[in-house]
Amino acid sequence: MDTKLITEITDWLKTTDLAEFCYQKDHNCIEIKTREALPEPAKFTCHLTAVTAPALGIYRGADKGKNLSLKEGAKIQEGQSLGLIESASKKHAITAPVAGVLRIISIEDGKPAEYGQPLFFIEP
Repeated sequence: MDTKLITEITDWLKTTDLAEFCYQKDHNCIEIKTREALPEPAKFTCHLTAVTAPALGIYRGADKGKNLSLKEGAKIQEGQSLGLIESASKKHAITAPVAGVLRIISIEDGKPAEYGQPLFFIEP
């Protein structure tokens, strides 16, 4: 393939918003990717605080015989119990890291939880 043609294609590609270009003629093929044409990743901010699972296990809203009914929109105090994770050998307490309003509950009682999985989101 002619280097002059490659240069022209590359120069033209830089003037577009294309990130990738493939040109094929006869048995010749050229593929060009430009770094400059790539879009910027979306930026966002989140004011919610995630409460994550401290261990792998089963989520329980409260110990047996106790009732802890959390509802979205409820006011939460820092250090308040949000339930526990039962693993094979231990119970891991889940407490609110900040005071605020419980906005999202993403786990149900008796469901498995992975280590680090977001269980709750609190708006400080």
